Amino acid sequence: MSDDELLLRVEGLEKEYTTTEGVLDRLLGNGTRVTAVDGVDLEIYEGETLGLVGESGCGKTSLARSILRLTEPTAGSAVYRDTDLTTLEGSALRELRADVQYVFQNPFESLNPRLTVGDIVGEALSVHDVVPPDERDRRVGELLETVGLRASHATRYPHEFSGGQRQRIGIARALAVEPEFVVLDEPVSALDVSVQAGILNLLEELQTEFGLSYLFIGHDLSVVEHVADRIAVMYLGEIVDRGPTEELFDGDAHPYTEALLSAIPEPDPLWEGDRIVLEGSVPSPADPPSGCRFHTRCPKLLSPAEYDLEPTTVRALLELRTGLAEADGLESLPVDPDPDPEADDVQAALRDAFDVPADLGDDAAEAVLETALETAAAGDVETARARLESAFTTPCETDRPRLEPVDSGAGGPDTHAVACHRFDDAGTETDERPDRAETTPTQQ
Repeated sequence: MSDDELLLRVEGLEKEYTTTEGVLDRLLGNGTRVTAVDGVDLEIYEGETLGLVGESGCGKTSLARSILRLTEPTAGSAVYRDTDLTTLEGSALRELRADVQYVFQNPFESLNPRLTVGDIVGEALSVHDVVPPDERDRRVGELLETVGLRASHATRYPHEFSGGQRQRIGIARALAVEPEFVVLDEPVSALDVSVQAGILNLLEELQTEFGLSYLFIGHDLSVVEHVADRIAVMYLGEIVDRGPTEELFDGDAHPYTEALLSAIPEPDPLWEGDRIVLEGSVPSPADPPSGCRFHTRCPKLLSPAEYDLEPTTVRALLELRTGLAEADGLESLPVDPDPDPEADDVQAALRDAFDVPADLGDDAAEAVLETALETAAAGDVETARARLESAFTTPCETDRPRLEPVDSGAGGPDTHAVACHRFDDAGTETDERPDRAETTPTQQ
């Protein structure tokens, strides 16, 4: 690939929603602002498949819908060839939508149950005047056969088909206007594994036959691995990892990407790789964490500059600080206050409750921790928390990482970029990543 093959460039795209509690809030314009997409940059090249992955609620669908103007973006641009989609209105936008199409996650909800399949697919032909009216029935039949159905299915209604067949109808509808670029929003997530294979093979065949480019949204990396040329990993509205599929699976990667990879089921019962279990839940996009948004769950936090602490130790100290912040006095901490425990017992119990090592491995850090634990044992939980925060705040909490190249690529589709403080200026991660066994494609 080269720069002149660039099809779509997304820069600084943002999407905000306002959530309301009731009718009065809506009337008064009150509510909570939620940033679903926060300054995303993406590039998609002709003929490629870019996989977009992440947990539910991370903003994948909001991003895709904002790119195609199915929902209005709050800021940023999405330039398709030389045209900014975010500036188009009326007939100009409708005309361009013949080149960009969307296949929805739930085919049953996206198909009008009152229309026949022929009307559903033919509606796009009519709106965009792709073929003359007297040729539309023939063209609908051809499209249905292209996606593995029969032309006679045009007279049936969506409820008469299986989930996989309904998804094929949705794909036929998208192909009707002869697009160049198609967004596939989790097109197989609601289907059985055997049906998924058929749809994925169909999408690959159509891409080859019609020269299509895809944005493939998914949460199953084992599926995305086998369909995507490149992958972008999204967390809490931001892209945290982006690059060629092989590099994300076998090279250096963002800690969140590593956690997703480790969650892929392995067919080998003797596999001895490390499972990375992320503690806690995804923070609310209405109040995202400062610094790196992943730091509240990251198992590879950086040590404060003043100390030399292991990532697991930094994680434990952060959990201890959080526990003290949420505590309503010593009695609400996970220690036994009866019958009047010794101070040393309270300190040991706090270390044990939050998995803080018996020895931090750094004398200066150990001295600060012991003083804070003594203060907590005396009942002054807030002062103990403040001392720990002052001493053990990791850069991951304060500094927001930028998406930077981690290889020698000069830009373009072959460049791997990661938004993580663990990568130095040379693009090399400071710690070894866990081993991962080879997976066997189950979709092919």
